[in-house]
Amino acid sequence: MTPPTNSNEAQVAILEARMDGRMSSMETTFANFVQLMDERHRASEARMGRMEAMLAEIRADIRSLRTTIVVTAITSVLAAVLGISAVNASLYSNMRATFEMGKEEAAARAEVVRAAEELIALKKRMDEERNKKPP
Repeated sequence: MTPPTNSNEAQVAILEARMDGRMSSMETTFANFVQLMDERHRASEARMGRMEAMLAEIRADIRSLRTTIVVTAITSVLAAVLGISAVNASLYSNMRATFEMGKEEAAARAEVVRAAEELIALKKRMDEERNKKPP
């Protein structure tokens, strides 16, 4: 090995200066890359925050829609049940009134038949009395 000389030291200094420049360039490149990645990360986080807010809003809308559907279904069923009940009550009332009317008609018919029989019996008696009396 030969001892270092000024020219060797100068070449090493030049190489070190080049390497320092390259290292600085690489550090600057990495720093810029890290800064760019941080900006992208912040933008991505902001986008994710907006997406989460939209999801929460959609979930609230779905809950509201679900409630509306359930209330509408219950109301429809109640309306159908109450409508059918009203029709049944009306039919029952009409049938009962018709039955009662039939009973009253039967009683009136029996009364008319009884009165007609009395009239026929009375007419027979009157005819018999007329036929018995000499002219």
